[in-house]
Amino acid sequence: MPASLAGGSGNQRLSFHELLTQFGPQYLEQFGSAMPGRQREVFSRLLRCRTPALGGQLFGCPDCAQFHYRYHSCNDRHCPLCGASDADQWLEQQRQRLLLPVPYFLITFTVPDPLRSWIRSNPQIGYDLLFDSSAQALQDLAANPKRLGAKLGMLGILHTWSRTLIFHPHIHYLVPGGGLSLDQRKWIPSHPKFLLPFKPLALHFRTLFRERLEKTAPEALAALPAKIWNQPWVVDTQAAGSGENALAYLGRYVFKTATGNRPLQVLPSGQVLWPYRDSNSGQHKTMALEPTELIRRFLQHVLPKSFGRVRLFGWLHPGGKIRGNRVRALLQQAPILTAQEQKTWHGPGGSPIESETHAPGPATELSPNPICPRCGRIMLLIGSWGPAQRPLTPTRPRAP
Repeated sequence: MPASLAGGSGNQRLSFHELLTQFGPQYLEQFGSAMPGRQREVFSRLLRCRTPALGGQLFGCPDCAQFHYRYHSCNDRHCPLCGASDADQWLEQQRQRLLLPVPYFLITFTVPDPLRSWIRSNPQIGYDLLFDSSAQALQDLAANPKRLGAKLGMLGILHTWSRTLIFHPHIHYLVPGGGLSLDQRKWIPSHPKFLLPFKPLALHFRTLFRERLEKTAPEALAALPAKIWNQPWVVDTQAAGSGENALAYLGRYVFKTATGNRPLQVLPSGQVLWPYRDSNSGQHKTMALEPTELIRRFLQHVLPKSFGRVRLFGWLHPGGKIRGNRVRALLQQAPILTAQEQKTWHGPGGSPIESETHAPGPATELSPNPICPRCGRIMLLIGSWGPAQRPLTPTRPRAP
């Protein structure tokens, strides 16, 4: 039982980041030697977020003896404290770029249980195989003249956790309902409520994953249970209307960690209540976990270094910009243009057409100086320090 939390009233609450900082040293002492290097690297960075270890700024009030430290953020994508504003900005950019006047579909690819353990131990290879095989399966079926006979554009986002933080790797795709004809001359719409059949899609996904695994890691294929390749794989397809709500749903996973920084209730036993919604009943439930177990579940979802959890495919890929603008033209939408292209391109009426997607936004503003809690004056910056430097000592600032 965690001594620092035992014997409480049961109403004590702490944020997830507070849980990490409070029990991180204990976790490292117990399991640090067995942790993968990538997990140790990220965990160490999260524990230093907004602490003197990463540097910061010292402010002082010119009228009274009040001082204020503002510590730097780690800006790690796994950090519960960082990334909320980035997610909002990303969502707005993608909304302008990806949403077209067509129906949308949300398609989710998952893998069987026996394969998940291997992916958890080999995340770089496993996640790449998951992306490559699922995206190719979608494109292959869509290109079949008996299906759609067109090239798709797709946004894919890797999601690795269940609602109880169990390792459950899967990819969500947001796909416009239709595609660019193979000769690139026309837009071929899909049925408003149907894009591709899920059973052939799952079967082709399984085949492609096995073929790629045999080429990439034949020793892994030999070691995995043969039943993986005989049992049905699951692909879920849902109509997503205009795509607006689905994009907002997916946007929560782009910069959000597996937990966010949600407040957690601490039980008198020292365990922590984790809230979740049951997938089968839809009811909201809680489960009691030891803090170290909650940390372990969280760290399972640390991504490989520089791994992109968000990927664009087909004519939505940045490299397919010409095809993407052809699609927009066929759907009577303004093209996506760079700032230089905007200066030279004119619409049918002879006036320049500007692209909202690449229009420069307002300059990022620095956070304002804090207000003195005693006298209400704006505090002045005394100085700053960087990582591995000694924090500044408070000295009385001079009024300007």
